[in-house]
Amino acid sequence: MSAEQTGELEQAESEAVPTRSDTRGWWWRRWYQENASGHHHCVYGKIQPPKAMSLSIGNCRDVGAFFRLTNSYLLVCDEQESDGFCRRAQGDVSDIPVVKTSLAGCRVIGRMCVGNKKGLLVPEATTDLELEHLQRELPYSVEVKTLEDRLSALGNVIVCNDHVALIHPDLDKESEEIVADTLQVEVFRHTVANNSLVGSYCVINNSGGLVHVDASKTELEDLSSLLELQLIIGTVNHGSKVVALGLVANDYFAYAGRNTTCEEYVAIEKALQFPVHMCYF
Repeated sequence: MSAEQTGELEQAESEAVPTRSDTRGWWWRRWYQENASGHHHCVYGKIQPPKAMSLSIGNCRDVGAFFRLTNSYLLVCDEQESDGFCRRAQGDVSDIPVVKTSLAGCRVIGRMCVGNKKGLLVPEATTDLELEHLQRELPYSVEVKTLEDRLSALGNVIVCNDHVALIHPDLDKESEEIVADTLQVEVFRHTVANNSLVGSYCVINNSGGLVHVDASKTELEDLSSLLELQLIIGTVNHGSKVVALGLVANDYFAYAGRNTTCEEYVAIEKALQFPVHMCYF
């Protein structure tokens, strides 16, 4: 057999459909070779764009405590354990900046701040150095502003997309105005599942959202009408009702805690109006 014929045979073998016993390994090798620079779902052997992906930082599954994801930036806690994730995120969300930071010296930045593509609100205790860093690293179109309120864990008491926001019923009137002006959104005072911590029990993007599993049908309909979004009840991290603690999302991508089940991923992608995938790596 000539060298040319040998090469053609090797190429044909490499493209052959695998046997049943070797299917998973074959698809994985094929996927890795073709997509080593990025992260994708593999659904019945077909390469799909990435949507909801599993994530943890160190041994912690609560990704919503350490990250803040919007359509124009991704904030990551300034910890050594997040270095590997930052490298991965550069490929996952390559069109927006990935910024490592702390807020008021704390690493739970996801609970300390809230934002969208137009703005970012941080607690008054945020240091001057942290503010300067954020203003330097974020896009010019993003307004960074401090918000003084006794309810200082802003990520727990405010949830928003690029058009609307829900806020804790007890947030100051002045704070409500700052939320509306900085994020350029319509603001509503409301609860989720009879709980005032709307930022903890609801995750939304511009297409839909996932809310606390105990929200009643009537409340879900009221919220959907108010926000003009399709909302679905669900859990994350194998049954956790605090959905924002285990999930961060924008219009194109989401990270969920590593204990999130396949059924929960399906609900997440349906809620956020992503194409629903069937299996996850």
